[in-house]
Amino acid sequence: MKLTRRFLLSLSTVLLYGIWKKSYPKPLLSQNEESNNNYNIPGIDPKPQRPKIITIEPTKTIVSDERIEPVEFIDDTVTKKWLYKTPAKPGDGAMLSLSLQEQRQDSLETLKPLPQNQIIANSFPDFTDAIDLKKLGKDKQKKHSLFYNIVSFDKPQLLRMCHGAIGLNVKAVVFVNNEIVKHGELIRVKPGLYHIVIEVYHGERTTFLPWKMARLAPRFTIVTETEIEEVYQWKLSQWQQTIDMAKIDDTRLLAAVQFNSKTLRGKEGFFRVGQSINGKWWFIDPQGKAFYHRGCTGLNAGGSGGRRANLPPVSKNTAKTWVNYLREWGFNAMGSWTTPEFFDQEMAFTEIIETYYEEPWLVTKFPDVWHPEWVENVDKKCQKLCTPLKNNKMLLGYFLDNERGFMSMTKIHQTIVPNAPTYRYDGPIKSDDVQLPAEPKLNPRGIGLLQFCLSQEKDIPAAIKAWQFIDDRYSSLEDLAKSWGINIASENSIRELTLREEIIISNNYQQDNYQFIKEWVEQYYRICIEKIKKYDPNHLILGCRWGSTPEKAVLEVEKEWGEVVSRNNYRANFYEFFDEFYQEVKHPILNGEISTWSDHYTLFRNPIEPPGGYEPETRQKIKAHETMNRIFSHPGVLGYTKYRWHGSDDKLWNNRPLFNIINPLRQINYRSVSMATAWDTTPEKNHQSLQGQIFITLINGSIDKQILKPAKIEDEPSFKISRNHLAIGLICEDDQWRKVVYGEGIKGEVINSKIEQNEYQLTLKIQKFPTLFSDIKAEANYQLTLLRNRTKLEGNFIGTYNQQQVSGRAIAYVHRPVATVRY
Repeated sequence: MKLTRRFLLSLSTVLLYGIWKKSYPKPLLSQNEESNNNYNIPGIDPKPQRPKIITIEPTKTIVSDERIEPVEFIDDTVTKKWLYKTPAKPGDGAMLSLSLQEQRQDSLETLKPLPQNQIIANSFPDFTDAIDLKKLGKDKQKKHSLFYNIVSFDKPQLLRMCHGAIGLNVKAVVFVNNEIVKHGELIRVKPGLYHIVIEVYHGERTTFLPWKMARLAPRFTIVTETEIEEVYQWKLSQWQQTIDMAKIDDTRLLAAVQFNSKTLRGKEGFFRVGQSINGKWWFIDPQGKAFYHRGCTGLNAGGSGGRRANLPPVSKNTAKTWVNYLREWGFNAMGSWTTPEFFDQEMAFTEIIETYYEEPWLVTKFPDVWHPEWVENVDKKCQKLCTPLKNNKMLLGYFLDNERGFMSMTKIHQTIVPNAPTYRYDGPIKSDDVQLPAEPKLNPRGIGLLQFCLSQEKDIPAAIKAWQFIDDRYSSLEDLAKSWGINIASENSIRELTLREEIIISNNYQQDNYQFIKEWVEQYYRICIEKIKKYDPNHLILGCRWGSTPEKAVLEVEKEWGEVVSRNNYRANFYEFFDEFYQEVKHPILNGEISTWSDHYTLFRNPIEPPGGYEPETRQKIKAHETMNRIFSHPGVLGYTKYRWHGSDDKLWNNRPLFNIINPLRQINYRSVSMATAWDTTPEKNHQSLQGQIFITLINGSIDKQILKPAKIEDEPSFKISRNHLAIGLICEDDQWRKVVYGEGIKGEVINSKIEQNEYQLTLKIQKFPTLFSDIKAEANYQLTLLRNRTKLEGNFIGTYNQQQVSGRAIAYVHRPVATVRY
C-alpha cells in the first residue's frame, strides 16, 4: 500500500485526536450549546486558569534495600542510580508504587540495579544524562520497563516534573509517593524522602516516523512563583486578545484598507488582487473592498478529488447546511475539490482545472505539453468548467493543478556539484503520490526533464521538441557529447544511458536542462491560461498549488504569467517558507491548503521549550496559534485554506461537527482580519526594549550533502548540496542578550551584540548535534543584521557552516515576552 502524505496526515489526525479528546473530558458541543465563556462568543476556550500545584508529603518510612540509597536532589539533573525491571507488565508501576506506600518489604525483590553503561551522557534534546531504552531492551519492540529510586530533599521546593521520554513511541507514567505526576505538572515537596516509580513503554517502529532513539531522562526542575505567574499572564493575554478581536467589526477594518491603483490585477466587478498603500497584498471583492481568504477545501460528497470521484452531488439542503456551518465558524471561502452544487451558496470559492489529468501522458499523470491532443483536451476541459462560471461573482479564480512538478533535478536552494558527468541512481525506484510525475524505471528519481524527453521515442512531440532544442544549440552530436562530457555515438545513446539508470549532471547539461524546463513551463502556462481566459476572461489565475517552492527555472516563468501564486503547507514554519517563495516571485500568495495537525506541529520541538519539551498536544496548540498569527502578518499572503472539509461518512465527522477541532479554527478566524490589518501599516520606528524568547530562522543557514554514486568506478562521487533552514532561540531582556543559543540539537553562544536604533546585530557560534530525525554534526558561525518592526526582526546573515560559506535572509520574532526557559 502506498503511504501518501494525506494518508499519513489522516492517520496522524486520528491518533492525535484521540489524545486531544482525553484532554477534554466534557462532551462535545452541540450546535445549540451556549458559549463556554463570559462574553457569549461561540468557540472561545474557557478562561485560562492558574496551573494546579500538587503538594506531596514525604514518605514516613522506606523499604530497606542495600542496593539503592536515597539520592540527594540536584536541580534539573538525571540521577544515574536506579533499580529496574524489563520486561515488565502494564500496571506494574501502579502496583509497585502502592506496595511501597504500604511498606511491603518484598516490593523491590524483582528489580535489579541499572548498569551504568545504559546511561547516555549529553543526550538529545536537553544534553542531559538519559537511560537508553533501546539498548536496555536489546533493541526489541513493544517493551514495558520499570524504574525505581528514592530522592531526598533537604528543603521545600516548587518543582516542574519532566519524565524526559523521547523517541520510539516512548510513553512514561511517573509516581511520586504513589501520586501520578504528569510531564510538565507542578509539585510542592517538603524536606524528606520520596519514592519515584516510573513505568515506561517504548513501542514499535513506524514507517512514517523514522525515530533514531528511545530514551528516558526523568528529573525535577526548580521553578519560581514569579515564572509561573508570568507564563500564566502571557497565556491570559493571548486568550483576551482573541476575545477582543472576536468583538471587532471586521467589515469596518477591511473597508478602511486603501489600495495603490497601479497594483490592481483582475477585472473590475469580480474578485481582484491589489497592494495596499502600505505594501500588503489583499484580495478585493466585487464591491471593491479588501477580502482576507479563510477557506476550506473539499466540500463534496466524499471520495478523492471532488468531481473526479464521480459521486452524486449532495442535496441542496445538505449543501446549505454545510456552508452555514462554515460561515458560523468564520470561514468565508471554499477551496479546491469543492463540487458545483456549492457554487450558488453566496460564498466565495475556487475551482481547480487539473490539467495533469489530461492525456496523452509521458508517464502517469505527466502530460506531454507539446502534444496537440493535450492542448485540445485542456481546451475541452476549460470549456466545460469555465464557461458556466464566466459571470459568477463569487468565484475567486482558477488553480491550474495541485502539487505537480516538471522533473527538475533540484529543488529551490539545491545545487549539484558534478565531479563526473553522470551518476547512477542507487535508491528505491518507486511511484510517489505526493510529488508527481510518477517514476517508472525509465525515469529514476532525479533525472532531468531534458534527458527524459531525449530518451523517448523520437516521433512523440516531447521528444521532437527536445531534439529541436538540441539542434538549436549544437551543430552535431560530437559537439553535444563534448559539451556534456559523455559518449554520444547516436541519438539512441542517451536512451541507453537512461535505461542504465545513469543520470547526466555535468555543468553544461544542467544549464541546458534549466533552459529546457523554462521553455516547457512557458508552454504549460501559455496553454493553460489561454484556454481558461478563452472561456472566462473575468477571473484570476491562482497558480499551481505547489507542494514546495519549485526551482528557479519554474519561478522565473510563473512570475511572468501569474496574477496570484499558490503553495500548500503542512509545517509550522509557514511564514518562513512563504517568505522564501515571496522573495523569489514578489507576487501575492494564496495558501492552497494547510493542516495544523501534522507531525511538524506535534513532534518537532520549538527552539526553546521547558526541560523535556512539551507534550505533543500542548506543542500543537502553541504552534498552531503562533503559526497562524504570524502568517496573517505577512505582506504577501492573501489567506489560508484548511485541509479539508470532513463531510458525510468521514470517521472524524460523521455528519456532526467535532468542536475540539473546529473551535481552534474559529479562534484563528476571529483573529485573522484584526491581525492582517494591524500589520498593514508603515513600520514602527520607536519601540520598547526587546523582551522575551526570540526565535530566529536562518534561511539556507545549514548545509546537507548527499553523495551521488558515480556511474564508473574510476570516477569521483558527485554531490547534491541542500541549503536548509536553521531554527534557533535566544533570550533577550531589556535589549540585552543572554549568552546561550538554544535549538533542536544545538549548543551555542552569543559572541557579540550591538543595537543601533531599530537595527540589531548579533554574532553567534553554534554546534549542531544529532537529533531524532537527523544524524548531522556541524560547527557554524553567523553574523546577523536584523531590522526591528514591533515583534518582528528581519534582515540577513552571513557565516560558515562546517567551513562552507552560507548567507541568506534571517527572520526573527518574539515567541513570547516571558524569558524563562524552565516553564
